[in-house]
Amino acid sequence: MRLQRVLISISLLGLIAVGLVYTLKTRTDGSPVPPLAGLHMIPVASGHYDLTILVPDSFGRTYHSKPVTIAQPFHISQHEITIDQWNSCYAGGGCPEEAKQRPYQTGNHPVTRISWYDAMLFTQWLSAKTGDSYRLPTEEEWAFAAMAGKDFTRQTIDGLIEQRQMIQTASMSRFRQTLPVGSNGQNDWAIADMTGSVWEWTLTCWFSSDEENQRPWSIAQLSDPDLCPNRIVQGDERAHVPFFIDKVYTGGCGTGSPVDHIGFRVVRGEDTLSTPG
Repeated sequence: MRLQRVLISISLLGLIAVGLVYTLKTRTDGSPVPPLAGLHMIPVASGHYDLTILVPDSFGRTYHSKPVTIAQPFHISQHEITIDQWNSCYAGGGCPEEAKQRPYQTGNHPVTRISWYDAMLFTQWLSAKTGDSYRLPTEEEWAFAAMAGKDFTRQTIDGLIEQRQMIQTASMSRFRQTLPVGSNGQNDWAIADMTGSVWEWTLTCWFSSDEENQRPWSIAQLSDPDLCPNRIVQGDERAHVPFFIDKVYTGGCGTGSPVDHIGFRVVRGEDTLSTPG
């Protein structure tokens, strides 16, 4: 019996070895490669919630609320894309230049000072590298993930604005240093840094027309760089992003210009859009 157990063990080891060789061969032949180092994707289930949107204007703050349905589950990166991850894209030929890194920053800080177009190039490179479909989150997906499925309310927005103003008052500066990813805590779904000093690009357009803003746009449409000149950023609050203006009262910037304190995270999943109602 002892000899039989030894022979069985040897046979199992042989099968494992054959399996490893086959796995390596199939990966070489074109199967999906391992994901980008440090990229952890968090699953987000479908669901419903109410989204309140702040639209600042010259007269103050205007709030609009709408019911949103997340029709399909998706995965969202636990952290914002880092300087090291961006530089991997640059080294791989997918991103146009190395990350702009301040002296105090490390490779584990969120990459910032990139344009919306740069972020889109990164998602295209990552999709080609992994064999999966990566993109920027929509505004609806971002808010759903940030609040762990709860309603995104006016109180939530006002609280974020107050917190930012308190930090600026205490530091006597509007400039906030970025922190390594994970430094701003996690929500109930283990998604980190949804609030902090880094704003994040989304796929969602901002139009001057309420009718166009309320129209359901598909992922394919939103992925077209020519669809609209203005994109929504999320973070301390919602902001629209005029194309030719670097800094505006909403905290936005030009989609074609790399600007401080705007980075991004990525989504992997079905190419479907969360819809009103």
